[in-house]
Amino acid sequence: MGTRKWTWAALAAAAALALPAGTALARDEAHGKRLVESFELPPEALADFARHQAKTAGTRPAGVLSDTVTWTAPRTLDLPASGNPYTLVVRVSGVAQAAGEGHTLWMAGWMLDGGARLGMMQGASFPDGTRAGEVLRLTGAAPPVSFKENRTVAPVLAFAGARNLRVDGVRLEVWSGMRRSSFVELLFSAVPLLTGVVFLGLVWWWRRR
Repeated sequence: MGTRKWTWAALAAAAALALPAGTALARDEAHGKRLVESFELPPEALADFARHQAKTAGTRPAGVLSDTVTWTAPRTLDLPASGNPYTLVVRVSGVAQAAGEGHTLWMAGWMLDGGARLGMMQGASFPDGTRAGEVLRLTGAAPPVSFKENRTVAPVLAFAGARNLRVDGVRLEVWSGMRRSSFVELLFSAVPLLTGVVFLGLVWWWRRR
């Protein structure tokens, strides 16, 4: 019986190692090697977002580019190809309007060749268990983009909607390069290997019995 308990304990340890470390990794605020620029959106843009949120309350966006409010940075950035990749990050501050989960929906990209090229941003949501009136700071990031040559571009942010959040502030950041992996990320990148070692050890132990 003691042997069986030890075996199940080992299996539980292996399963624990295999669990994703989403909560720990989500605390990492860096999204590149260097912060190139940061834009605080003006009150006029926040007012446009609030009107759009009120108009679309209770509805679901019909498509990726449908019914959004777009803000373009007031100045262009000179981005050398040597700084690839570039990542756009939105940081949202606000207040939960009711208890429970909620989210914001964003797209971000670049003004290129006279048109905006946008991609969906991941994140910028909050979980169930949030208290009504709780002050929140959310972060969302677009997929990294690499330029084949040096470009002069303006960042673009599109707001598609929000649920259960009063948006009080928005900052758009431009990051350059791949960020360094934290110790936690390096540790969990080895999880598959560690899990395999545990199971190989169990197989070897069973055969030695």
